[in-house]
Amino acid sequence: MLAQSLPESSIDLPHPPAIQAAAAILMDAETGQVLYARNPDVPRPPASTTKIMTAILLLENTQPTDILTASKRASDTGGSSLNLREGEKITAHDMLYALMLRSANDGCVAVAEHIAGSERKFAEMMTRKAKEIGAANTIFRNCNGLNENPNRTTARDLAMMARYASRYPAFNDAVHTKACTITRAAGDRDTLLINHAKFLWHFPGADGVKTGYTNPAGHCFVGAATWNGWRLISVVLHSPDIVRETSALMKYGFEHFHALDVVRAGQEIGTVPVHLGRRSTVTARAQSAVRYIVPNGESPNVELRPRFLPVGAPLAAGAPVGALEVWIDGRQVGSAPLIAETSVERVAAAAPNRGSWWIFIMVLLGTVVIGNGTAIAQAARRGRCRLAAILRGPDSRG
Repeated sequence: MLAQSLPESSIDLPHPPAIQAAAAILMDAETGQVLYARNPDVPRPPASTTKIMTAILLLENTQPTDILTASKRASDTGGSSLNLREGEKITAHDMLYALMLRSANDGCVAVAEHIAGSERKFAEMMTRKAKEIGAANTIFRNCNGLNENPNRTTARDLAMMARYASRYPAFNDAVHTKACTITRAAGDRDTLLINHAKFLWHFPGADGVKTGYTNPAGHCFVGAATWNGWRLISVVLHSPDIVRETSALMKYGFEHFHALDVVRAGQEIGTVPVHLGRRSTVTARAQSAVRYIVPNGESPNVELRPRFLPVGAPLAAGAPVGALEVWIDGRQVGSAPLIAETSVERVAAAAPNRGSWWIFIMVLLGTVVIGNGTAIAQAARRGRCRLAAILRGPDSRG
């Protein structure tokens, strides 16, 4: 699937909202298609939106029941915190909620030390992971977004991180939770977590993601909302009003665009020749769906271009047989693998019978005789010429 910006339309696009944030983006959560952008690739400090990546690595490197222990360094971390005590233990499950609702800086340090041994090594892991998922303009130097040795990212990269994180149900459960209670080793002290994201209370269908604030970064927010099964992700960095601007971006997307399912998963695309198969062809089907976002009222020109591989038997059902390119209005906007609908067995090699062998031998002998006959005839002609020359004697010159 290719992440695309919205192409030039044959109709007038809806007028986008007046966004004052230093950088902003609106992205389709499934495809990564960009519906709106303002300075999307300008590096900015992300503040606590950094914790999206911290949460990703927490989910990928722990089990929910794993126990994390706070070091003195973690407990001494300032800013928004869980008020961890040195030696306090907390499950990875509860720590995820502490990161995403309370924005616990001390919890981030505990996560970093548990997974990588130090915050520095963990920040290196964060940067590598960002590059892996396509967030190429991001550098992490700490795990929580604090100003000391600050991180750098972009609106586009943060949206891509949020898209990636949303593949984890546990992440989605956490970021759309308005309030919850966690278990603390210290008993009932400081167990109620209230989500800092006021967007959850102000926009219908809001389901995430993460706030952030420092003096250099200003007010930042990575938002998400879902209407009728369609999810959008937005980012505003250094915004004068994160709730108002995020809501404006979401309304712009949901009210003026719609998702077009260009290809369905399992859709029949064509037939592929099968070399040495009991069947000469096999049906190719799209392994995954291809979706594209278009303005309301737009009727794009859609072209499906299958690229089949040379395949031979035996062929298993579900084996790759090519790729499908999806082109809209003259440019490629997506792709899907093509797979075989059914298996195809290899045709059995036929053993030649005695008659076939006899015909083969006769043809071979005939070829040899003809070849040899030609050679003999040529030798005879050369011999006759030499004999005539001898009979003419030494004085017979032409």
